[in-house]
Amino acid sequence: MEAIKQYLLTEKKLTPAVMERMLLKFEKHQDIADEFVLWIQTNEYVADNPIKVEGYTADDIHRIAPFLDGVGVFNFMISLREQPEKAKQQIASGFPRK
Repeated sequence: MEAIKQYLLTEKKLTPAVMERMLLKFEKHQDIADEFVLWIQTNEYVADNPIKVEGYTADDIHRIAPFLDGVGVFNFMISLREQPEKAKQQIASGFPRK
């Protein structure tokens, strides 16, 4: 989790409080966190046997919603796992932004 913590603090410039809240999500989903760490290291989505959540990989989400950065993509993967119906509705409606 240290790589994610440092990325959120230094690259994304999140406050420690916001970073801690976000880190809690990743701690609940170690497989997604591990793939996010690989993305942090390479800036590429896993192509060989990636994690699939509700049939979607991180690269799929990135292609569907190119405006999401890496942390956004992996946070959305967590949303797909925790609230699949709501997340799939967001995909179906084209990721509406407020």
